[in-house]
Amino acid sequence: MQFPGKLTEQDLKDVQRIVRSNSYWARLALRNWYGIALLVAVTWGTIAGLLGQTKPNWPALGIVWAVIAGIFGWSFYRAKQGQMRALAKFNAASADQISLANDGVKMNGPNGATRFLPWINFKGWREGSRTVLLDQTQENQFVILPIAQLSEIERQQLRGLLRSQIPSARSST
Repeated sequence: MQFPGKLTEQDLKDVQRIVRSNSYWARLALRNWYGIALLVAVTWGTIAGLLGQTKPNWPALGIVWAVIAGIFGWSFYRAKQGQMRALAKFNAASADQISLANDGVKMNGPNGATRFLPWINFKGWREGSRTVLLDQTQENQFVILPIAQLSEIERQQLRGLLRSQIPSARSST
């Protein structure tokens, strides 16, 4: 089976979802507790003002909400730009084509470079909606197979191949 080595933006999002730890959102909230606390306080003050329980300075509160919206917008913009740079950097260094064979994974890289990883180098695999990650025995390294263009029958064949070649295969469909 052959796969392109380059990822699309949707493929990258799928990979990020697969590798994201279960405690990601809790750690994110704990890292930003002060911002969340301020957001809750401003929201509470706005709701209390709308319900008539307090008399807030509406123009000032509007400015605070505009600043909050600006911070969120800037944060999302910067994250998107960082993600696009990471994708471009990954695609520039990744293999042009990845082939799965009976003896291992063959990668044909940029500028004619080739790489071969026998199946013994893999400890498992994880499947997302658009990608499959082949976990290498080396810590935090994996090979990404874009499978978005495959039919369900082709995906079943891929799963069968991976189960037969990587004994400890685990799937997170």
